[in-house]
Amino acid sequence: MAEKIASKQENINITYKITNDNKYLPSIKLCLNTEKLEALNWKAEICIDDIFSKLVDGLLAQKNQSMMKYSFYDYLKNYIYFKNFGGYKNLSLFGLKLRIPNNWIYDHIYKYLPIDNKKIVLSNFAGSSYGCNPKYISEELLKENIDCKIVWLINDIKNFKKDFPPQVKLVDIKSERAIYELSTAKIWIDNVRKVNLYKRGLGKKENQKYIQTWHGSLGIKKIENAIVDFWHKTSVLSKYYRKDAEYIDYLISNSTFENQIYKNQISSTGEIRTFGHPRNDIFFKDNNAIKEKIYKRFGLDKNSKILLYVPTFRDNNRISCYNIDYEKLFEPLKNKLGGDWKIFIRLHPRITNMTNLLIPKNNSIFNATMYPDIQELLASADLTITDYSSCIFDFMLTRKPGFIYAADIEEYNTERGFYYPLEQTPFPISKNNNELINNILNFDNEKYKKDVEQFLTEKGCVEDGHASERVVDLMKEFIK
Repeated sequence: MAEKIASKQENINITYKITNDNKYLPSIKLCLNTEKLEALNWKAEICIDDIFSKLVDGLLAQKNQSMMKYSFYDYLKNYIYFKNFGGYKNLSLFGLKLRIPNNWIYDHIYKYLPIDNKKIVLSNFAGSSYGCNPKYISEELLKENIDCKIVWLINDIKNFKKDFPPQVKLVDIKSERAIYELSTAKIWIDNVRKVNLYKRGLGKKENQKYIQTWHGSLGIKKIENAIVDFWHKTSVLSKYYRKDAEYIDYLISNSTFENQIYKNQISSTGEIRTFGHPRNDIFFKDNNAIKEKIYKRFGLDKNSKILLYVPTFRDNNRISCYNIDYEKLFEPLKNKLGGDWKIFIRLHPRITNMTNLLIPKNNSIFNATMYPDIQELLASADLTITDYSSCIFDFMLTRKPGFIYAADIEEYNTERGFYYPLEQTPFPISKNNNELINNILNFDNEKYKKDVEQFLTEKGCVEDGHASERVVDLMKEFIK
């Protein structure tokens, strides 16, 4: 049992403690038999391997919890809060609760407010930062000096304000002001569904335009209703997902492959425009200034090389899959590719609470999780590793080496699923640290570049560095 547990995580140490304290009977005879249960149509749903995987994940989660620090406010907010939940605005003061229907304000006030034809409201990952496709659309609007009002919905204005151009108006996405701005804007731009905003009462008027850019890119992992039991898991929220799908006017795609996925999984009624992804325009430009900015921010020598590791989340919150032995990567990287390597780790937004556990303390390893724009990291990286994140399909546009480290590929394929086998991608695949090291040492750069070109051609990719311009041209039709 100990050895099986240790096999689930490479850095687990086993300690044996043999005692003779007579706590147990000298002889225990149990004959376990499930025949009677099986006769009643019972069957085991979890095998021994799954049991130990869950045990290890649970222990790692406990360790991470013990490493986190809490303030007095963290405890106080359990007793005093104002939340939007279940279609209501809930005010709670030490147990005393007041509920107001969310849609009451929209239906009686916002619904009748006039639309400002020059107002554009953008958001990235439900207010996380200034990044992804919405950022590059906003940048293009400013570059072309379009006569419009740019409003950005953000979670943490104080910490992210420095990342935004002064011409962009920032609004707290959790505030009532956010609903007002959306209710009076001509154009909405987002890269995820607006579920939390609909829960708070937001509706869309007939002459408003909603442009959905999504956040994947030739992504391999299945999304939404393509996932087994997706609608069952989100049954409470399903009406908001469907509302978002119906509201979408335009879907921005980068390939014939994405066209089909978006039509089936994002919106069957939205018009698809195969423009390319605005965020990928960065890979077709000179990025020396961006690279200098990143090197300065993280204190790197100009001769340093960057390995960027970008793992995605797991639907079942599994942690043991993030088990790369970073220390063992430096030597093969130097032997194969030369240079002084630094490792940047950028965790998915859903696992940022695992930072203390998943990012080791090492002068050559950097936490890039909170860097606002992953595209700038990808453009500056010399090599990227992921498991199933679609960012690797953006990175391939640089033609720099990309690798897949998927320690739980069988489990992930069963739980989430792929649109096509990992083996059909250009990236060398490894399931453990030894395989990853061998893939780096045996990397064939010429074969890799040929495979990238073939892959992009087969998927019908149209990326050429002008996607932002095409999206802005579409927007000009509505805001003139």
